[in-house]
Amino acid sequence: MIRKLLAPLLILVVANILGGTFVYYVYFPWIYDIGEKEVKDSITADARELNFRLSILDYNHSPQTIARAEYELDAKITSDQLSNLKLDDNIKDELKQNRYLVYMQGEDGPIGLVILNDNESVLVLGPYDAPYYYVSMTDWIVYALVLLLLNGGTLYGVYYLNQRNLRPASYALDKVQFDGLALDRKGYALDDLATNIPKLIQHINDLRKEHQQSLYNQRDLMHAVAHEFRGPMARLSFALDLFNDKTSDSRREKLTDDMHDALDELDALVREVLGYSRLKHGQHPLQLSEFNIKELTQDVCDKVKTIHNNKQFVIYSQPNQGSTLYADKNLIERALINLIRNAARFSISTVQINLTEYNDSIDIQVEDDGPGIPPGKRERIFEPFTRLDFSRNRDSGGAGLGLAIAKGIITRHHGKIWAEDSRMLNGALFTITMPLKQLESSEEEKSLEYQEDDLS
Repeated sequence: MIRKLLAPLLILVVANILGGTFVYYVYFPWIYDIGEKEVKDSITADARELNFRLSILDYNHSPQTIARAEYELDAKITSDQLSNLKLDDNIKDELKQNRYLVYMQGEDGPIGLVILNDNESVLVLGPYDAPYYYVSMTDWIVYALVLLLLNGGTLYGVYYLNQRNLRPASYALDKVQFDGLALDRKGYALDDLATNIPKLIQHINDLRKEHQQSLYNQRDLMHAVAHEFRGPMARLSFALDLFNDKTSDSRREKLTDDMHDALDELDALVREVLGYSRLKHGQHPLQLSEFNIKELTQDVCDKVKTIHNNKQFVIYSQPNQGSTLYADKNLIERALINLIRNAARFSISTVQINLTEYNDSIDIQVEDDGPGIPPGKRERIFEPFTRLDFSRNRDSGGAGLGLAIAKGIITRHHGKIWAEDSRMLNGALFTITMPLKQLESSEEEKSLEYQEDDLS
């Protein structure tokens, strides 16, 4: 990891060194030559002009002539002896031959020289300024541009390499298809991966936990189903053992009824387990229709009252005429039957149902005046095959799937269900909250339903 971070930094350092080397050994000598040539040409023009003026006067001059030349040429002109000037002999010979020349290596800067008739007296122009010796603002701008180009090119190269190396991983994100996972795609591959990989890992970890929990739930469900099958299977086996030729007709009839009851119980248990499994895995498509929840609740209470005719069922609705739901009527009816039948089973005398409509949702509360639910078991009662009282027989206790199926139905309708204490009747209170209107079922869900019907 450290090497990967140091590599781009090392590349940038090398790029800056190359930029500095280029400016120092290429740009600066080039600019020096250009500047030196400009200054030399300018001094040569001044020396030629002074030589021309002196030639007209036959190289005789006066202070006024020199002063005028200084003014017009904008250069200082002094008189000196050739022997006093620190010049090489070849330069002196060149000066005597050409009458004027430019000497760029003067102690105080470049100078122009014009020799007079005696070949000893010399007029010196200058010294002139030598700007090519200095690093100007323009040079710094050029240096900055060179570094900018090199660093920019280096960074773009690193960017391109990263994009090319990370592009397969970024393309792989396009093939990720997980329900409930929303990826925030970015244009830059590194940013894309940095943003979405943590989400993907978290989602995979959640799926792994859900899968592990699903395995545990399936194992528990299989154990519970096996346990529930033992009762009717044992009664069926016992009846078959007693069923022989010596058995009386009345006894045979009683054993036959017992075997039919055991088989019916097994069939009902299988249907309940299949129904719960479909709801649990979201494989039960909703058959949506509009219906009045108050009227449906009244019908459910009438059905339950035929079994618990000594109990009182009270319905309160807000609004009074009831609310219109767009949902699966059969499933909602089944959930209400399970809840109201459960409340009637444990109630002393009264079961109360409260229907309250809000803006886009409805609350359905079912409460009773029974012993209530211990706080530690309020979540577990929605698990399959869970009973609060294990001493009850199947006729009073059921298979233990009613509340689990009710929760599956409400969850399938994007709602919630929970249990708590009833403040009005001092028993148990089950609350359902769900939308008034469900979304339409997809064609895929309908095809799943047809496939399941064929299998069943």
